[in-house]
Amino acid sequence: MRLKGFFEAGFPTRRYLIKTSDIPANQSNWVEQLNKLDLKAVEQLIFRMNFKRLLVITIFMLLSSAGFSQVRPVLYGGFDYFRDTGFENQSYISFSMGSQLFKWRFIAPEVGYEHYFGVAAEKELLNPADPNARPPEKLNTRFSTNTFSLAPKLIFGNREASLVLIPQYNFGKISSRGDLLKDTGRQYVLDDRQQYSQSFSFWSFAAGVEGQFFDSDVLHFGLYLKYNFLNSKDILREISFQDSSLRSTGGSTEGLGLGFRVYFDFIPMLSRNTND
Repeated sequence: MRLKGFFEAGFPTRRYLIKTSDIPANQSNWVEQLNKLDLKAVEQLIFRMNFKRLLVITIFMLLSSAGFSQVRPVLYGGFDYFRDTGFENQSYISFSMGSQLFKWRFIAPEVGYEHYFGVAAEKELLNPADPNARPPEKLNTRFSTNTFSLAPKLIFGNREASLVLIPQYNFGKISSRGDLLKDTGRQYVLDDRQQYSQSFSFWSFAAGVEGQFFDSDVLHFGLYLKYNFLNSKDILREISFQDSSLRSTGGSTEGLGLGFRVYFDFIPMLSRNTND
């Protein structure tokens, strides 16, 4: 009796010779069971190999497809402005830079870097002798982030004008700083400072319009309504001075604002310079 172990998709065939006389009488189904186990393992291996091949072929077809309307990366830079009463001037901002890697049909994945920054509303300690007098202490707090971003941007339209949706995932570090200021009678001086930082992540969603609103094949612009789930309130509350009762109540757990971007396609400019 022969037990055949085989592999498809170019793998060599292996054969094993098993004599029936070597099988104990009380284990007459030993070969059949071994065959079943072997075939099951082979089927799983073939499935995994075929899946990997299918994935590689699919990626290759996408990368070589004529459906690409952008096969080179496009750089971008921009800023966002968010309104929130938990901050000085009732606002905080972010700056971003990155690249739209390619565009295939309506999908344009982006990678980038974002930096958020905001100064929380100042806290003051009331003068126990005279509430209208200068506060004996003040607490200034602020937060900042340094994050990388991944976004499967969706574009519906043409180069002149299009509607875009940007679900974006950010991950990195968020930091806070607190400055305790004491009144000397003439001015406030720094008495103590604390800083905290930790890893974190958050999602944001933007919807807006992009297009070549000016006569340029190198630049195009984007204007968005953006909503984020960045939580700055918790990291600001970590600021706690032993000799002061002041605590930060600023920050936010989410934000709504406006975003603006400029996309720069530098390849055509380089091509023109080379031809000149």
